[in-house]
Amino acid sequence: MSHVEPSSAAANRAHNNHCEMERLFSRESRYTIWRNLWFWLAQSQKELDIIYLVPIHDSYPRAFREKKIDDEDLEQLRRCCNVSRYHVNTMKMRSLTPDHVLDLRAQFHFVTDIDAPRSEHWLNIGVTHEYTLENTEQILMTHALDILITKLSMLLYRLRNFAMDHKSVHCLIYESDYDRPTYVTTIGEKVASWAKSLGEILWCVQKLRCNIGSAGSQPITQCEQGNIAFLDKLSMLEHFEGDESKCERLDDLLRQKMGFEKCYAKDYFRYRSNINGRLGRICHTLGDTALRVVEDLDHFDSGGQLVEKRPKGDGSPITEEDPKFKQSPLLRIAADALMQVSITFKDPRVSKTHGEDEYIMVRLFKHAARVIRILQSIVEGLYYNSQNANTIKWLEMPFMMSGPLISRLTLRREDPMT
Repeated sequence: MSHVEPSSAAANRAHNNHCEMERLFSRESRYTIWRNLWFWLAQSQKELDIIYLVPIHDSYPRAFREKKIDDEDLEQLRRCCNVSRYHVNTMKMRSLTPDHVLDLRAQFHFVTDIDAPRSEHWLNIGVTHEYTLENTEQILMTHALDILITKLSMLLYRLRNFAMDHKSVHCLIYESDYDRPTYVTTIGEKVASWAKSLGEILWCVQKLRCNIGSAGSQPITQCEQGNIAFLDKLSMLEHFEGDESKCERLDDLLRQKMGFEKCYAKDYFRYRSNINGRLGRICHTLGDTALRVVEDLDHFDSGGQLVEKRPKGDGSPITEEDPKFKQSPLLRIAADALMQVSITFKDPRVSKTHGEDEYIMVRLFKHAARVIRILQSIVEGLYYNSQNANTIKWLEMPFMMSGPLISRLTLRREDPMT
């Protein structure tokens, strides 16, 4: 009994997952996360009775009065947290620069000047822009890993079904150092070896997902006040009137609101280097596994034992009459691209949140999702040609039997013809 589900359903599911990854890394998604982070920060600071300063109009020398965030202030900010595609495409929110830090500053002014003017004097107070950028990276990484886990699980399900349906059909395997096939195995066993490698990758992804945490508040410290970017800003400790316990409680409140179980505020940069290195190595392994699958597919295709065909939209099984649809060259290109980005991503000297154009983490996850998507499409269209496989097996069997004997006699310096 075949375990194969209708190809149309699988294709729709793969397409939806692809769209899900695109939506996750869209500008509206990024801007929504930024605004939510600002809201969570203000909400947490209000719970801790933070004090902020409002300049007194026409005072000289400049004087300030102390205020606290109230519920109406928070409600105005909360109402503008969700950014839609329509808002992103409007003239006022069109990206003015590809630089992430400058784009962040532009969004800050969109909020304080237009969407939530009551937040002008307290939005994002006491923290650096690293609070928003670094926590955004961790939130996006969490959701992207969830998508990859789902896609890998779907792929493993398809591989398992294909391996079970072909567990008894034979095929010949060539070793790369020899011109003749060296052993006979089954299609199911070979496909199961792919699934084993991908299963190990899935386990690593799940383990990595469990270790992701928040970056904390990334507060302005007294040392950073010497930086021209924070010259006129109070440190977080000054906003809390010297109460260090509130700074620690702030990190924990933010962790809870972001949905993380761990907070790495005290040693964030070491954590970030470690987590990015692990993610880069996992994606590099995924690309390497995909290349090994391509080699196996090329081997099977050369003898017509296992042929790539286009999956049918009506859910009917693949037949010999269906046209070939070779996707392994596309998989090779996608795997190479993934491995190149992985090498760059795991380099701790490469910034993950600064720079221009698309975040490097976005490219990494999009390439990884593309590799998995192509792999699943290939598996759904694989066709085992039993006639070709049996013909090759019987043609090559004499060489498989005589080859080792001839090699042994040659080593003994005996004449193999006698």
